[in-house]
Order: sequence, then C-alpha cells, then structure tokens
Amino acid sequence: MSFFTTFETDEKKFRLKKLFYFYVLAQLLLALSISAIAQFQPTEVVRSQERTIVDGKIFYIHTVQKGQTLYSISKAYEVTQDEIKLANPQVDVINLREGLAIKIPMAKPAEVAIYPQNREDYIAHDVRRGQTIYSLARKYRIDEEVIYSHNPWAREGIKPGQTLWIPKDKQAMDKKDVADNDDLFYTYTVKERDTLYAISRTYGVEVADIISANPALRNGMRSGMVLRIPKILPGTGLTAETDTLIVSGAPCTPVEEDRVYNVALMLPFFAKIQAEELELPVDSTLAEDETFLALNRQKSFIGKSFAEFYEGFLLALDSLKKAGLSVNLSVYDTERDTVIVKNIVRELSVTNPDLIVGPVYTEDVNITGRLARYNNIQLVSPLSTRSSLVQENSSIIQVIPSREAESYALGNYISQVKQGRIVLIRGTDNVSMRNSWIFKKYLTENMPRDESGMLLSLVDYRLNDSLINVIGKVLSKEEENLIVVFSDNEADVSRLVTRLFTMTSMYPVKLIGMPSWQSWKSIDLNYYHSLQLNLITPFYIDWTSKQVRRFLALSRARYGYEPYEIRPLGYSFGMLGYDIGLHFLSALRIYGKNFLPCINNVGGDQLLTGYQYQQIGQGGYMNGSFSMIRYNKDFTVERIAVLSSQPVVKPAEPAFTPVIPSEEHLPPLPVPVQ
Repeated sequence: MSFFTTFETDEKKFRLKKLFYFYVLAQLLLALSISAIAQFQPTEVVRSQERTIVDGKIFYIHTVQKGQTLYSISKAYEVTQDEIKLANPQVDVINLREGLAIKIPMAKPAEVAIYPQNREDYIAHDVRRGQTIYSLARKYRIDEEVIYSHNPWAREGIKPGQTLWIPKDKQAMDKKDVADNDDLFYTYTVKERDTLYAISRTYGVEVADIISANPALRNGMRSGMVLRIPKILPGTGLTAETDTLIVSGAPCTPVEEDRVYNVALMLPFFAKIQAEELELPVDSTLAEDETFLALNRQKSFIGKSFAEFYEGFLLALDSLKKAGLSVNLSVYDTERDTVIVKNIVRELSVTNPDLIVGPVYTEDVNITGRLARYNNIQLVSPLSTRSSLVQENSSIIQVIPSREAESYALGNYISQVKQGRIVLIRGTDNVSMRNSWIFKKYLTENMPRDESGMLLSLVDYRLNDSLINVIGKVLSKEEENLIVVFSDNEADVSRLVTRLFTMTSMYPVKLIGMPSWQSWKSIDLNYYHSLQLNLITPFYIDWTSKQVRRFLALSRARYGYEPYEIRPLGYSFGMLGYDIGLHFLSALRIYGKNFLPCINNVGGDQLLTGYQYQQIGQGGYMNGSFSMIRYNKDFTVERIAVLSSQPVVKPAEPAFTPVIPSEEHLPPLPVPVQ
C-alpha cells in the first residue's frame, strides 16, 4: 500500500514540474512574440518641416526612422508610393534603412477653376467620384459646351475634389456666350497679375496662339485688356486662326515705337570674395555636373570667366546702340548665394525690366524664373543645360542645348548614313548610359538603310579595358566601322583613341565623339587628325570668318587681349556673351519685350552658331542647333554639317493596296536556302 502511495506522490510531482515548465515556456514565447510585434510595428511618421526646391518642384526632406516603411511614409505625406519612388530614382526605397534622407513630393492641392467675377450667379459644384461632364450636364439640364465655356480647363478631364462653376441663369448665360464668344474664340478680360502663361494653361492653348490672335500683346499685356482666346477645334487638337493671319502669313510684326528698354544682367562675378575664401566651381558645366575645381586652380579663374562674358555682352550692346537701340543696363553680382539672388529679385519686382540675362546656376535660375513668369519677362539662361528648367516655365530661354537634345541631333545625323556598320560604345557613368540609351532608342526607330534598302547593322558595347583589348574582334575589315562613343571620361577615351590609331591601316574606321573631347589635353591631336575624328558640338568657332576676326579686333582695341580659352562645349565666354547680347537685344529692338514667338526671325552676325530655338512642350524655348566638325588630315578643323535636335516624326504608313506587276517587272524567283 505504501509503495503505491509513494508512486502516486512522485507522479503528481512530475506532473507539477511538467506543468511548471510548460507555463514558463508559454510566458517566454508570449514575451518574444510581443517583442517581435513591437519590433516590426511601423513607427509613427511625423512630417518633416525641412523642404527643398528641385527643378521648380517643392519636396520634403524626410529622414527615415527605425520601423518606418514606404507605405507608412506615403500615407503620412498623402502621396502615393510610386511618387516617392519617382522622386528618388537612385535610392532603394523598398528596403529603407534608418537615417536615409529621401525626397517626398509635396501633395498637389485640388485643382479649381478660376473664380468668376460674379460668383453669386454660379453654383460651385465639387466633383465627386464617378461624375462626368455628361452626367453633370444631365443633372443641371444644360449643354456640355456651357460647362466647358465657363470651365475651359475641364476639357482635359475632371477629377474628384475639383470645382466646376455652373451658371444659375441659363438664358443669361446663353446670351453672354453668344455676345462674348464666336465659333472660333473665347474672350477674356485681363486682371492684375495675370500672365500669358497662366491664361494659356487655363484655356489649354499655346502662348504663341494667344499672341497671334491679339497682335497688341507684342507691346505688352495690361490689366483690363480684352483678349481673344482661340478655341481648340473639335476632333483636330488645333486652334483657330484669324483671317488676317491667314492672309498675311507673317505673325511677327516689328514694333514702330522708339523707347528705352531696361535690361538686367545677373552674373556671378564674386567681386567681394577673396581667392582664398572661394571653394565653388567657376564654370557652369562643372556646376551642372556638381564637380569642383581644386582651390589652387580657382585662384586664376575667380570672376574672370564671367567678366569675359560681360565684356563680350558690352561689345554687342555698343554695336546696337550705334544702330539706334536705347538700353538702361543694370548689372548684378549674384555670386553663388540664393540670399543675394532673392534680394536682387525683390529689386527687379519693383523695376520690372524688359529682359533678364542670367543668372547662371540652376537654383538661381529657378528663383528668378518665378519672377519672370509672374511678370511676363523673358529670361535668358546663358549656361544651364537642364531642359527641366524650360519645360516648366514659358518665360525661360535656354541658350545651351540639353544632353538629351544632343542625343537626338546625333541620331538625326547617323540616320542619314547609307553604308557601313554602326558600333555604339557607351561609357559606364550614369550620364553616358542615359544619353546613349536615348540615342539608341531613337536611332532604332529611324534606322538608316543602304542603297538596296537593307537596314544597317548596330552593335552595342560598354567602354572598358576588356573592350579595348579585343577591339579588333569587334571591327569589320570589309565595311566601314562607324564608331559612336558616348563618354566624357578622358582616361578611357584616350586609351580607346590610341588603340584605334594603331589599327587604322587594317580597319576602315570613322570615329564620332562628344563635345568635351575638343578641350582635352592628354590626347595627341595627331590621333584626332589621323582618324579624321568627327565631333558633335553645340558651338563652333570658325577663326577664319570675318565676324570672328572683327570681334577679336574689337576685343584687342577695347580690352587689350583676345579671348582664346575654349570651353568643353566649344565656346569662349567672351564670344558667348557677345552672341547672347547681339541676338536678344536685337530681338528687343525689333519686336519689343514680347519677342519670344519671333525669336528665330532675328538675324545677326553670330560668332558661335546659327541659333535655332524650339519650344519645349508648353514651356519655354531651348536652342536646338548643333554642328558636326571634322579634324582633317591636313591639320585643319571644319564644320561639315549643321544638325537639328528636333526629333523626326515618321509619316503614317499608307494603306496597303496590292499591285500586280507586269511580267517584265516581276522579281526573280527566290533561291532556296540550304
């Protein structure tokens, strides 16, 4: 009996121990699960107060905290995850790490129509999800065109949160519509602080179309003016034209009044800064690439480049003054300080100049460009190469083409080739890869053909030591090798050019390079001339032309020296200043302050290139002219072609109609392939 009692007691103790272990294990697992949940629980996202402006757009700068996710950040800032990804293309926003700073685009406010003057005569309808213009027209028992006539922006589509203005009195509205609008035009009364750009965006038409329909705008826009706004013809996407324009065929009419024009010149002279204090790039091309010169090299450059630009600008101004132009020129030293630029802009908002030349750096152009757009002032950006500045501001004119435009111009040139094989060699840096991709995509859509109608071949390689070592296996001995190199890396290109120079006796080669090659010092010029190197460049100086010789004589007589240093894009600062001054001051003298639609009608003895400006979307204008230059074997350099960066639009394929040829024109039977 005692044996069984002892056994039962031991069994109970064992069970109690077992239950105790299970209890401890359960508590441990519960604590771990709570810890894991707490660890992966997204941390609350607080909106950052730090903001920045990039290419005219406002972004928050958000520093990622531990536990924050892309989803939680997007919800806090009321933007989509895709918008954050687009704003940070170089960042892996999917796998966010603590301490990473990312740009968050500012959420767009709900779009509304311009308030009508007599708001009491309208119903303000807030668009809801699922509503369309057709359903609203049925709801308010009016015609769709009535809604469009009072809300022109709605033709591009409506979204929830937007406000539509619906007239209450249908009869009064119909009478007003007949009185103010004919079949081709709306009418609009200019209000204070209106700009042509804002009006054009409201009605969905080009600024040039409004100016063409209102010739008086060439003398400036004033509050109270009644403008005729061309309607977009249904089904065509084209605006109406006036009879007078159709008859005359010349929308650009020179102004007849003689007046004094106010011009502002904004350049970074760094006049108040000592050489030892300056640690900023002095060349805009360096500034655009965000690279810097060593301090000991800067000492010889401080202010010099932009002083040369200013001297060239003054030579052009003197020439035009003799031709009757009257100008009050105000010169500002912007340094590279946005505070200084903002103070200058405040002053310009009071003086309201007719033309602004400068500033140089991207952030400064953005600041001044907002004033130019607001006050309808043409701003000439002399050194920026970023097309995004022009796309978003119809008042900016960019003199130096973008790198994307360079790719299109080179594509237009190669597409005219009739023989050979195309060898594309691209650098490994981001800029070279991007521009070569644009070039390749555009070229494949416009691929050249030989005399028999066969497409030429295109091969693609990356520029590295492996390629240079086996370049002989890449080239053909039977047909010409048209080698197009997208790279601004002097060391890599030097090795490639040296290798090709040693192989010219075995392989027929035609080498095409980038603008920066013409300023390099480490490559023997004999190689360029022996290979008959072709370079695409936005600017080219013909030292034998009479215009260049005259400019050099004027520079010697006035300043005691000749500008000789050539920048990577083919210009000297003195000649660029002269060209910009001559071109845009001439436009001001001939067509007045609203000369932009007529900019390509301005002639002149330019030194660097034949400028050809193209409108970028609904924004401003950018120079799209390039030159193809060749290094000849007799050690001369000449321009062999003038190129346009305007992309070629292929005509639509005609409808296929089978044609049965006569027997004498039948092609031979195909030979069977073994």
